[in-house]
Amino acid sequence: MVLGLLGSYESDGEEDDVPIIIGTTAPVKEAAKPKESPAAARIEAEPEPHDNFCNCADCKILLARYMAKNLQTKGIRFRCKLSEELFNSKLAAEEHYMDKYEVQLQEFKRQKNPRLFQKGPTPAELTALRKKISFTKEDVLKKRPADEDSSFGGWAKKLAPEPPPCMAADFQDQQEDVFTAPPWQGTKPEDENTTEMDRELDRTVTAAQATRFCKRNVLAVNATTVRCKLCYKTLGGVKEAEVHIRDEHEDDFQKEVKIWERFLFTICKRQPPFGWVCKLCGIFFPDDGACWRHAGKEVFIRGEEKHLSTWIEKEDRWGHEADQECCGDGHSSTGLSHESSMAIKEQLIRADAQAKNLEALRNKDLKKEDAESSSSDSDDEKKKPVIKSITEF
Repeated sequence: MVLGLLGSYESDGEEDDVPIIIGTTAPVKEAAKPKESPAAARIEAEPEPHDNFCNCADCKILLARYMAKNLQTKGIRFRCKLSEELFNSKLAAEEHYMDKYEVQLQEFKRQKNPRLFQKGPTPAELTALRKKISFTKEDVLKKRPADEDSSFGGWAKKLAPEPPPCMAADFQDQQEDVFTAPPWQGTKPEDENTTEMDRELDRTVTAAQATRFCKRNVLAVNATTVRCKLCYKTLGGVKEAEVHIRDEHEDDFQKEVKIWERFLFTICKRQPPFGWVCKLCGIFFPDDGACWRHAGKEVFIRGEEKHLSTWIEKEDRWGHEADQECCGDGHSSTGLSHESSMAIKEQLIRADAQAKNLEALRNKDLKKEDAESSSSDSDDEKKKPVIKSITEF
């Protein structure tokens, strides 16, 4: 070591000394402190709830994962990969890791499950925070409060939208009522493109319908006498009754024809571009006239079950719509409608009045006959000769 004016110098390759100036005291070199990891500094600063000796379920699972990563099975014993030490059981290995590698174990816990080390408010503080939460419009929406002129309870009122132009008052005044007629009030098929076969089929259907109407309104009284159900007239035979019904009850037959046309309008539907279709069987036809002839042939000539049963059902229902006698409307205990009950009452009152008038006329005739008989008796007595007794002479 060479001593100079500015200090001493080492020549043997050892650590150099700090130069010392004459007249000053030599500074003392402090020993360098080992650097600590941030995790170790946190652990020493304050105790953690989930330290290396924590026995909670989460810490047990993380310790098992750490051991599975750093513990190797060596025959019947276990070897630590970090320190190469051998253990006879896993329990001894757990104690080794918790005692020797607490810093590494805590770092592993923080990496795998940081939720365990998050510091939050206590339950009491959470309760206090919940009480401070405000549900006002300003706090919830974080918006400027609406003006009081257009507000309703702190929330802006929604104005009703303007009606569309078709609902405006001016437009409604100009609008006219639209009447939608029922389907059975449509127009009948035209006869322009009909053939002779079609007209013959129409005549056959009409004749079959008229024959059915006549047979339904003829009641057999005995072998030689029948009665008309419409007017209760007694006739000599079925043929005579049919002629009578055709001539005298044409209006009743036309009512049934109207019901039949309503049935045709109901089951015949136009379906472009195919034409017309029968809704009962699904067969398509080029025009409505062909569809009508199909329905008439199926009902009155062939007697097809589906078409015929549907026609009978509709006829029974629509034939009683005028007075509703089929089901009644609850106005009377007999099941008849109010109009029917009133009509029956009027008929009974009229019949009683006629019976009383006939009885009064009969009584008047009897009194007249009695008066005439009494006057004739008195005249006869006057004409008789007077026989005087013998004592008068």
